[in-house]
Amino acid sequence: MPRQIVYDLTEMLLASTGKLRYYGIVRTVAETAVELAKRNPDVRFCIFSVGHGRFFEVKPQIDDKGRVTFPVPEGVRQWRIRSVFHQRKPMRDVLAGPVRALTNHLSRRAWRKARVDLPEIALDGAIFVSFGRPKLMVEQMRACDARGWDVALVPLLHDMIPLHDFFTHASRDFPSNFVNDNILLLKRARLILTNSRFTRNELIAFAQKGHLPAIPPDKVRVVPLVHQCPDGIEPPEQPPPAEPYILTVGATLGRKNLDAVFEAVKLLKTRGGPVPRIVVAGSRRHKTETRLEMDDMASIRDLVDFYHSPNQTDLVALYQGAVALVMASRMEGWGLPAGEALWLGTPAICAEGPALREVAGDLGLYFDPDSAEQLADHIARLMSDEDYAQALRARIAAAKGDLRTWDDVARDLDGFLRDPA
Repeated sequence: MPRQIVYDLTEMLLASTGKLRYYGIVRTVAETAVELAKRNPDVRFCIFSVGHGRFFEVKPQIDDKGRVTFPVPEGVRQWRIRSVFHQRKPMRDVLAGPVRALTNHLSRRAWRKARVDLPEIALDGAIFVSFGRPKLMVEQMRACDARGWDVALVPLLHDMIPLHDFFTHASRDFPSNFVNDNILLLKRARLILTNSRFTRNELIAFAQKGHLPAIPPDKVRVVPLVHQCPDGIEPPEQPPPAEPYILTVGATLGRKNLDAVFEAVKLLKTRGGPVPRIVVAGSRRHKTETRLEMDDMASIRDLVDFYHSPNQTDLVALYQGAVALVMASRMEGWGLPAGEALWLGTPAICAEGPALREVAGDLGLYFDPDSAEQLADHIARLMSDEDYAQALRARIAAAKGDLRTWDDVARDLDGFLRDPA
């Protein structure tokens, strides 16, 4: 008898408190779940309660128009303290037990106050599919082990970026946890999924260097993510700027390289041609705001607009109204903003890198992430050469039928789960 497939929605539960916004991993979990429920009615869905150390079933609801929703509890705070530490720290190790007992109590109390009424689900003998974060999967597998369950884990890994930090930087706390969480997951996974060919290649390369467990290449399958950007259902709250602007989504200083965007616009000001506003959309980043207060940012400070955690309706409007989406990241596992911009017909200017090449292909414009000049040249041409900009937008629009959707993700996933060999 084939194993029951159970798909994990816990990231949606955690995001509902407002700490994690509906983007990135949370969106990937939720949108794939919707399409998987349409495609395979035999799949079951669950959430994990940290306080209880148990799994609860969430049954999809499908209306008469075929729209799928999941009654995941909202606003139920889940206090989480690691139960698996990979490095010994005597004081922390002494305090962790009592603190964890307290946080579990608080989580169970929040569960009761919200009157969550979901049936428990046993994972013994099941295939457990998670698109969540590795540290959450480690806690879930520990709970399964405590019950003696035989669970076939199928994780989707989003990137191996922290491993680069682990082997090149002195501060290792977060990378060490990430590395060791992944080691635990890779050792027990029945099948490993990655969100891009780049992430698959990274995973295998780190394994070959001995930094991760040996992985047979045929055990790692690629489920590329999407370009599709769903319309929002919320009312608009933050209209786009009236003046021409370039858009960044989730960009920050450092690896996300928002610095390059600022420098490119500073160059455009010195050249004397058209200069766009800069829309920074995503979670509030105080470091970015502090950076703009520095003296060398005075020339562009008034050109920057922050859209803190815009809803989906506003995000779509920002994409559609932009001169271009700029994704200056030095490294990504996939790069949803670049794909979503293309889906909505907006040029995507991307830093050179294999993952962003996978997303944007020959529809994207590319620049060296260390060259603000190249980025400025792309922006200037889009703003000053109308024929060029219109031709690029027409080419992007004509290619929409070849772009990936969430149904494509669910189809690929369902195919691998039905035939994992």
